Amino acid sequence: MSTIVATADNAKSQVRLDLDFSDIDAPYAYVTRVDPITGAGTAVRGHGSSTTIAGLPYVPMQAGYKAVLYDTEVPLDNAFYYTATAPAVTLNANSAFSSGFSDPWYSTVVPAISIRMTANTSGTNFLSFFTDGTRANPTIRAEEIPATPGAVFTGTAVVSATISESVIVGLTFWNAAGAIISSVTTTATVFAATTVTVSGTAPANTVSVQALIAVSGTPAATTITSMSSFVVTNAAGSATSGGILVPSLGACQLKDPLRPGSNVRVDFAFDPNPLCTPSEGVFFQSMDAEAQSANAAVFNINNQANPLAVSKVRSSITSTLTLVSRTFQDRDRLDALLAPGSPLLFQVPDEYGIPDRYLSVGSDTKSRVLPDHRFPIRVFSLPFSAVSAPGGPMQGTVGARWSDTCNRYASWSAVNGAGLTWIQVLDGLAG
Repeated sequence: MSTIVATADNAKSQVRLDLDFSDIDAPYAYVTRVDPITGAGTAVRGHGSSTTIAGLPYVPMQAGYKAVLYDTEVPLDNAFYYTATAPAVTLNANSAFSSGFSDPWYSTVVPAISIRMTANTSGTNFLSFFTDGTRANPTIRAEEIPATPGAVFTGTAVVSATISESVIVGLTFWNAAGAIISSVTTTATVFAATTVTVSGTAPANTVSVQALIAVSGTPAATTITSMSSFVVTNAAGSATSGGILVPSLGACQLKDPLRPGSNVRVDFAFDPNPLCTPSEGVFFQSMDAEAQSANAAVFNINNQANPLAVSKVRSSITSTLTLVSRTFQDRDRLDALLAPGSPLLFQVPDEYGIPDRYLSVGSDTKSRVLPDHRFPIRVFSLPFSAVSAPGGPMQGTVGARWSDTCNRYASWSAVNGAGLTWIQVLDGLAG
């Protein structure tokens, strides 16, 4: 059974989401935060690479095995639950031969069984195979696809032949020792293009599944069997978490939605005397008056007393947020949060009447409050404009970011020398 488990991390003001879709070997999942009162759903950002399917960002998984997300944008002091959906997607490479090559399909006996690519007048590619007329049950196979015991797979082939013949379409399940555990097959008589479907559940100890197509009996050397596609899919799945709430605990939060783990808690109570408590933390000092510039122009009209106004929606608010860091470590945490320059999410407890806002911070200033610079208190002045949420997935978790790859491999030559593929780099496996 597919699962999604939501765990509140109150210290970091975020929700950890653990996904497990290994029961259906899902390569992707789409996660939504749901308001139980309104039913409104909000997509949760992925980490590192993501795949867009039907316009939605899906989180990649390895054969459905556990993926971890962090929802840093969950509203505070409100209950939510999460849903995750995984589509039925094509799992095998070169399923429709659209690129005009046969790899990774191969014949089981060479040269008794030969394969080649052909195309019809409309440009559709076909993988064709034939034998020398002496081989019984000639078979060709595709690549092995990672699989988990209990997962359901479906193979759909579109097959034709030069004469009417009996064709076998199947899925073979392999174990870790490279031995066949079992196969499921469907046999159909084909001549003109015929769709043949086979489905099966991976047995215990399965590590991979492999598509195959064969001809029953011993076809004559002049018989050619062709297929225009062979698509292997997993089953679609979904999961729902329990309810979850992240409390504000009477403090604000300043976060970078694109970089999980860099949240900064902003408390209210602060005594500027460096010899008094609290001894550490980042504190709210003030938020200046909010300005909202007009986005209109007034034009005088000949022989008319009143001018004419042409207007558009007003610009978003601008203001200045002032924060105080108590220690050098607190100062450094704020510096690290501000360094990338991407929009930040500022969340305030509901009783203050300030909605969650994404802030684009302008030129900030950092002031010392005492002439003796050994006293660590610093005052941060952060002029900002309220903006829309940043687009795209998070930058990624440690070890799966471009910056981590660059730290480990100084050049593309070093990446090539390590034998890394583009898929490994994009999936964060280069660390």
